[in-house]
Amino acid sequence: MDKKPIEQCIEISTNPYDYLKKWKIDNNKKIISCFAMHIPEEIVFASGMLPVISWRSDESVTLGHSHVATFNCGLTRSFIDDLLKEKLEFIDGIAVNRMCLQAQGLPFLLEQVSKVPYIEYLSLPALYDDNVSYDYLLEEFNRFKIGLEKVSGNTITDDTLNNAIDIYNKNRELLSEIYELRRKNPGIIKGKEMLAVVHSSMLMSKDINNTLLEKVVEELNNRKQALLKDERIKVITYGGLCQTVNTEILTIIEDLGMVIVDDDIFVGSKYFANPVEKNGNPYEALANRYMKKTPPCPTKGDYRTDWTDYIIEMAEKNNAKGIISLMIKYCPPHMCYYPDIKNKLAAKGIPEILIEVEHEIISFEQVKTRLQTFVEILQGV
Repeated sequence: MDKKPIEQCIEISTNPYDYLKKWKIDNNKKIISCFAMHIPEEIVFASGMLPVISWRSDESVTLGHSHVATFNCGLTRSFIDDLLKEKLEFIDGIAVNRMCLQAQGLPFLLEQVSKVPYIEYLSLPALYDDNVSYDYLLEEFNRFKIGLEKVSGNTITDDTLNNAIDIYNKNRELLSEIYELRRKNPGIIKGKEMLAVVHSSMLMSKDINNTLLEKVVEELNNRKQALLKDERIKVITYGGLCQTVNTEILTIIEDLGMVIVDDDIFVGSKYFANPVEKNGNPYEALANRYMKKTPPCPTKGDYRTDWTDYIIEMAEKNNAKGIISLMIKYCPPHMCYYPDIKNKLAAKGIPEILIEVEHEIISFEQVKTRLQTFVEILQGV
């Protein structure tokens, strides 16, 4: 019996190694690992190669400890560990964006531990309130294009890039439609299922993934027919920069009587927010998307754009009663913003709880106890 679309997403998300090995054999194309946020995947796709977003392994870090300090985030440590264990032998290149302190040091580590022939370090601007940042961004995109052409052996034309933009925009449209179905029909899709849907889109060729997502929409519309009114407490999750959050945490949230109606996480709505608005020059169109101030991202942007206001607006629009902060352990961008977010949410009278997401050692019983207390607080609101 054929697997249902969402089951296919879960299978790919759970075991990207086998999926990508098979994809490479079947398609005879190169794979570029993008670490992690804001890499212009469309340029990679237009070169005839497959861009995939770097992911965190489920295995504990072992070999990586000799190269990466334990106070680095799980994604950085796990990625280096996978390279040392030769679990990523199917990738042909790595593109890194300097989005945080840990990412800034990653290329030097990669030169020591990786056998990958192509490593590109993109220094995309963190602040963009002037023309200098915009012009510099275009220069970085052009440099990226030239490097990809050398690796792929293909010329990236405006036509091939515009075609890639169309395919990616369709992908964003479908993911947005799935999210809207969840907003209007709380409980129609589980948290771990939604995570798998978005994560699998980060691993698949977008043209193939678009076909799968169309089937996911159809599956959810069929579920909607039999969906009973969900009486669980509506909550919003946010944070989870760069990597997937533990599916166990999402399951605990739902088992305790809460339902996630929206999120502001990377392997979630942040990934597909804002289509590329074509204007004749595809590189300028990609740059304009990068320069968008919403959704706010603590690794880039304008200090006048308030992350908390964005979260509050999301909660109010979805009638959510509480906010769950999913902070990746040792994530400086989120850590720096969190005190301000916590204080502003408290001032607005919106209940919030911080759950720290770790790579290895995590007590899910402790998480469950804390979330149970949070549920009791929400029930009294």
